[in-house]
Amino acid sequence: MQFFTLATLLVAGSATALAGPLETRTNPKANEYGSPDCSGPINFGHASAFLPDTISMDTSSHSVYLAGATWHAWTGGNGNTNGDPCSGDDLGALPGECNNLDTAFQGERIACLSR
Repeated sequence: MQFFTLATLLVAGSATALAGPLETRTNPKANEYGSPDCSGPINFGHASAFLPDTISMDTSSHSVYLAGATWHAWTGGNGNTNGDPCSGDDLGALPGECNNLDTAFQGERIACLSR
């Protein structure tokens, strides 16, 4: 009986010692919208812990809401195959918020994102 009590206390103590605050983190997100300001319904939702490192922007999308990662904008697509490398010129990093795909970089449309 004493062994059972001691074993129970050790297991309970271990579980308590190992328990700690869970780290909360936003999944990478690159949600595409047909509107220029990320309003209305999502054209294509990209939000997952397992999101590929590159996302091709659909030609019907005009804005993208970014979060959870540092995203770079590219002028060339990746053949509409998310995960394949973006092509063209790296226009630079985008802020983690709504970005207009047509006007964020003057004279260039964002066709692909990489992180």
